[in-house]
Order: sequence, then structure tokens, then C-alpha cells
Amino acid sequence: MTDSTLSNPVPASDAAWADALGEYRAAASRFHAEVARAAATGEDIDQAAADAHAFAAVALIGTPATRVVQIGQKIRAADNLVNLGQLYPNLAEILLTDVLGLIGIEDSEGRLLPHRLH
Repeated sequence: MTDSTLSNPVPASDAAWADALGEYRAAASRFHAEVARAAATGEDIDQAAADAHAFAAVALIGTPATRVVQIGQKIRAADNLVNLGQLYPNLAEILLTDVLGLIGIEDSEGRLLPHRLH
């Protein structure tokens, strides 16, 4: 007998991931621009831009990953959201190196696929 009160997990989809990642990248770009603007003018960072970035990061982290590389993207979003490096220096890089190393990627900042052979 199964417990019918437990809900089934939402199946991961590439479209859901692409949407969440696109929204996160757009929010991160706006936030970086806002940080640069605030630094240049000496003004406070617009709270709406900071909130949009945080909301998009949380949404990305909560979206089920379908690929190992997406776990690395979640780690980057979490690092940006809560500044993991401040709590534990190099934690994000260590985790990315471990996760991406599982699939044979040695440089987390490098090209994920080799150049096309002609």
C-alpha cells in the first residue's frame, strides 16, 4: 500500500531549466549594471534590482537539474546569492571542480565542448 498523501516530484524539464536560467542571467546582468552604477555615483543600489536578482537565483536553485552542468550553475547562483566565498573561501570553486570533474571537465571557466574538427 502506498501513501497517497505524498506528492510526486515535479519532473525536470529542459524548457523549465532554460527559462529559469534565462531569467537568472537577465536579472544578474541588471544587478551587475546597478552595482556598477551605484559605485560610480555613490548612491545606494536599487533594492528592486537586488530583489529581482535574489528571486531569480532562488528560482534557479529550486528548478530541478537535468544535467550535471546545471548543478554547477546552481552552485554559481548560490554563491552569487549568499556569497559562499565570504563564509568559506573557495567553496564554490571546490564544488564546481568536484561536480564538473565527475563528467571530465577540468576547467569550470573553460569551454565545455572541444572546438569543432574540420
